[in-house]
Amino acid sequence: MFKAYTELFRLKPIGLILSMVLFAHFFALGETGLEFNWTALLLLLGTTGIANAASFGLNQYYERDADAKMERTKNRPIPSGKILPKMAFVSSLGLFIVSIGLQYVLINGTTALATLLCGGIYIWTYTPLKSRSNLSTLVGSLPGALLPFIGWFSVTQGFNLVIVWMSLMIFLWQIPHTFVIIFRYNDEFASAGGKQLPFVIGEKAALRQSLWYTLYNIPLIFIPVLFKVSGGVYLFTAILATSIAVFLVVKFYQQHNEKSAKTFFFYMLIYLPVIFVVMATNRVS
Repeated sequence: MFKAYTELFRLKPIGLILSMVLFAHFFALGETGLEFNWTALLLLLGTTGIANAASFGLNQYYERDADAKMERTKNRPIPSGKILPKMAFVSSLGLFIVSIGLQYVLINGTTALATLLCGGIYIWTYTPLKSRSNLSTLVGSLPGALLPFIGWFSVTQGFNLVIVWMSLMIFLWQIPHTFVIIFRYNDEFASAGGKQLPFVIGEKAALRQSLWYTLYNIPLIFIPVLFKVSGGVYLFTAILATSIAVFLVVKFYQQHNEKSAKTFFFYMLIYLPVIFVVMATNRVS
C-alpha cells in the first residue's frame, strides 16, 4: 500500500520541482541580506513538496479513465485497483488543503497563494483542458512558472526581475518538454482522447514549435549579465548549455525519432538546474 501511494503522489519529479523553489529562496536571501534559517527552509520545502505531491494525486484521480487506456499509465494505482478512487481523492485533497494552510499560518499568505495557484491551475484547469483544448500545453506551463515566486515570497514580498526571468525560463522549457512526451507516446495520448497541440496542428508543426521555444532561450540567458546579476562564469556556462540544447532540439526536429527525443528530453532535465545554480553561485557583488 505504501508503494501504491508513492506512485499516486509521484515522488520522483518532486526533487526537480523543489530545486526551482530552493534556487529562488536562496536568491531572495542574497537580495535581502536576511539570515539563512534551516527551520524556515525545511518548512517551505516540506509544505511545497506535499502540495505538489497532492496535486499529482488529484491529477491521477481526474485522469483515471484516460490512464486506464494508455499502456504507460494503466498500471498506476487507481486504474490498476491498488487504490480506490475515493481514497485517492480524499487523501490528495486533504494533503493539498493542509499544506496550503500550513504555509498560510507558518510562512505567509503570499507564499500560500502562489502554491495554491500552482496546484489549482494544474489540477482544475490544465488537467481537464488536456482532453478539450489545444491550449492545454500553454496553460500547463503556468504552474511550473509559479515555482520561483513560491521561493521568493517565502523570504520577501514584491517582484524581482531575476525571479520573473526564472519564471519565463521555466515556462518556455515546459512546452518542448511536453511535446517530447507526447511525441514518444503519441498513439496512447490519441487513444485517450488527447487534444494537445500536436493532435490539432500536426506533428511537424509541433516539432517546429519545440524548436522555436528552445531558441527563445538564447536572448534570455543574457539577462542576468546585462542587469549585472551574474558574471562571466555564468555567461560561459549558459551559452554552452544552451548551444547543446539547441543542437539537440534541431537534431530532434530533423530526425524526429525515439533516440533523438529521449536524448533531448533527458538533457533538458538538467539544463535549467545547471543554469540556475551557476547563476546563483556566480553572483556579481
